[in-house]
Amino acid sequence: HGEPSSLLWGHCEPNDDCFLFILGADVNTQTCDGVTALHEASKNGHTEIAALLLTKNADANKPTSSGLLPLHIAAQYGHDKIVSLLVSVTSRAMLRHSWISPLHLAAEHNRHTVAAVLLKTGADVNATLPHSHSIKYADRRTTALYFAIANGSTETAEALLNAGASLSLDPVSPLLMAVRQGCVSTVSLLLERGANVNASIPTCTTTFPALVALCQNNLPLLKCLLDNGCDALSCFTCAYGKSFSKR
Repeated sequence: HGEPSSLLWGHCEPNDDCFLFILGADVNTQTCDGVTALHEASKNGHTEIAALLLTKNADANKPTSSGLLPLHIAAQYGHDKIVSLLVSVTSRAMLRHSWISPLHLAAEHNRHTVAAVLLKTGADVNATLPHSHSIKYADRRTTALYFAIANGSTETAEALLNAGASLSLDPVSPLLMAVRQGCVSTVSLLLERGANVNASIPTCTTTFPALVALCQNNLPLLKCLLDNGCDALSCFTCAYGKSFSKR
């Protein structure tokens, strides 16, 4: 008991390995939250220690109590070199059964270099969150692309689109999120890739890109939408009819 060992927390120096392993430290020891030394090294960006742990048979497929593998942690914290180390030793089956993919976490935290590594090594660009977790978000987001756009990362969004990310897997159009964010560069990117300039929320037909931009008084964004053929007349048309507007 007492203080956690430096090995458990992934804080040891690489030249400490002989001392630690002579003492018989178990590289796969887990805390009550399921965290291992490899999780901690992945979180803190200790590439040499992560590599050392792997040579000592650290298990890259031990999840935390929240279901995250070391690869998830490295992706979340933006450590692309550790991600490269872990990809080949992480079970694809374990990743498929996780509630979120490392690519989602990279997109959510604007880690575009990590996203590039994951995509290059075969990550599914169109993997979606399970319904049980998607419903925790008001917009029911499901894709890494939507996560990237919601967090203002045009660079990550472009990498995902270049890898074949679909624009039609989320209940709410990624374009609507980009418009809500007020990001002209992301909106332009999505329109170039075929996003529907007049996309609306099925349950709220009065929410569409041009109207959102108009309500924000974002004239550069509105001009971008108009230049790409949005239906400007809809901004001045009541979807509920004249009788509703007279009440």
